[in-house]
Amino acid sequence: MTRHDRTWKLRKIVEYIRTMDHPNATQIADRLRTEEQVKISNITVYRLIRHLNENEGADIRADMTRVGSGYYLADRNFWSDKLNLNSGELIGLGLLQSLMKVYKNTPIEKDLGSIFDKLQKFLPDGTRYDKSRIAKYIRVINDPMALIDTTIFTAVIESVQEHRTITFNYHKNGASQFQPYTINPYRIVFRQNGDWYILGCKANDRTAIRTFAFSRMTDIEMTGERFTIPDDFRLESHIDPEMGVWHSDSFYRVKMVFDRQLAQHALERKWHHTQHVTKNSDGTVQVELTTSQLNDITRIVLGYGSLVKVLEPPELVENIRSEIVKMAASYGC
Repeated sequence: MTRHDRTWKLRKIVEYIRTMDHPNATQIADRLRTEEQVKISNITVYRLIRHLNENEGADIRADMTRVGSGYYLADRNFWSDKLNLNSGELIGLGLLQSLMKVYKNTPIEKDLGSIFDKLQKFLPDGTRYDKSRIAKYIRVINDPMALIDTTIFTAVIESVQEHRTITFNYHKNGASQFQPYTINPYRIVFRQNGDWYILGCKANDRTAIRTFAFSRMTDIEMTGERFTIPDDFRLESHIDPEMGVWHSDSFYRVKMVFDRQLAQHALERKWHHTQHVTKNSDGTVQVELTTSQLNDITRIVLGYGSLVKVLEPPELVENIRSEIVKMAASYGC
């Protein structure tokens, strides 16, 4: 940043207003010219001060009781070495700490806690930040979280960063025992419900892309083998990051209709970047989107019960129908 840089001039003006005794534009311009050898007019100083107020949130005020209408900072910590947070940002910091519960049982939990402690030290003296007080008024409801061994988490992170092949035992849903796998891990995927997944290919078959949940992995080891991720690899070609994490090469156009009781609920949500939401004349709402994650859509629809009906695709309609039949049998219906 040089003396001719606009940002440098803005910061220098703020410094002078903070350290000088209610300087006016003429005094600020004179000091810039004599101390910094900067060619600047009084009018330019006026304009820069107006920019600071209107665009940078400086809140520079003029004391009309003084000769020359000297300037002063309503917030003396503005652009100081301290971290300046307004009341809304302080509340946001507290909320963010509550949301960090999804990182429990991971190495990130400790690191994030350390970051927050350091941030607190950089707040201006007298700033009220009481995380327990904020948490008293904010309650974050998480889905049931998977338990993850921190050694698994650390090993996966390192293997992805270093492009190292890993071996581990994995317990699939419905399987009676663990199975061994040797995988080249490409990407880590995190779901907001607290689940962590690794996406990669089998070491002996680069075309076999698979997804594995951290919580189902045991006995992980990094081998001496290294791998290279193909240049044409795109995460979105194998999963739908907005909807689910399971590998699928097929994408479907989903159409579902929400009952009038859920109309507002359907209208106010961002379901997917491909969505098209229509309110029908009878008060129902039709939601259309394209995704590869039929299993996740199935769970979403079943969660709404009879208040949502799937129209397309036929594969999803059959999934829902089959699950309803199984559920009915479980309850003796």
